[in-house]
Amino acid sequence: MQCQQAGFVGQPRARGRQLSVRVASQYDASLRVRGSFRKVFKYVGDFNRLPEWYPGVDAVTQTRGEEGSVNLKNTYTVDRTIMRMQHTSTYEIIDVVPGKKVVYSAQSPVHTAVHQLYFQEDPTDRNYTNIRYIKKLQLRSIAGPLQPLVTGNLSKIPEEGLRNLAIIFLRADTPLKDIKLDPEDEAEEIRASRPQSGWSFQSLWDGLGLGGGPVGGSIAVDTLGYYAILGLDVRRMSRYTADDIKAAYRAKAMEMHPDKVSIDDTAAQESATLKFQRLQKAYNVLRNPDHKRLYDSGELVEELVQ
Repeated sequence: MQCQQAGFVGQPRARGRQLSVRVASQYDASLRVRGSFRKVFKYVGDFNRLPEWYPGVDAVTQTRGEEGSVNLKNTYTVDRTIMRMQHTSTYEIIDVVPGKKVVYSAQSPVHTAVHQLYFQEDPTDRNYTNIRYIKKLQLRSIAGPLQPLVTGNLSKIPEEGLRNLAIIFLRADTPLKDIKLDPEDEAEEIRASRPQSGWSFQSLWDGLGLGGGPVGGSIAVDTLGYYAILGLDVRRMSRYTADDIKAAYRAKAMEMHPDKVSIDDTAAQESATLKFQRLQKAYNVLRNPDHKRLYDSGELVEELVQ
């Protein structure tokens, strides 16, 4: 697991509104944990469970939203202890994609932060989940010699938090056993847990490790689902050429174009338009060699390319 720090100034985008934060530092950690991505997402996104795994959290009080839910605009008051100092922070979920992403802001007298957590089913084993945790931090009132000390302690939180999750999920009494999914997700979970029947030369080829693997031999993570929306196998990301991506885009564009939806169905038109815009965004990223390289390596995690 790696944790990186970098100077950064940005404006993280929130669904429905803008959250403008001047960021002093950014910390980035990734880890593979045991558990299906649906249950891992629901556990991590439930802030009432923060004291179980998040470093320094003593207590959580939900102030808005349904308890146990992972919904936009849920708010919480979090009591924490950092460097033997106690303080209270206000947390709010500002963006969420069920099963894939949760983003929340944190405000306290001493800092402002934006936390981004991305989840993806491990392509090599559906019983595991890849989590990426990015924290962007701005200290408010701590300056001078204390700032490096405080920043150094805060920088450890993403890595320590993910490590705590990995340990918790490995226990025989893992809390994931108690996670209740929606009926639709539960049915999908059952289907996914069934052993796959049949075989093909391609599956044998991949099983022998002879297929196109991810860049650098690392775990392939389709962070924003760009390969998926183009109908491409993320495990072969390093093999796809610009022509492959263009062909996939053209095929999907014909299939997903909003003109195929009745103009009388406003809701369907809006949904089709949003999906088509996302398809275009995926194509614009992956057809650009520099952007594709960043995306494949996991460095491009925000939807910055228009």
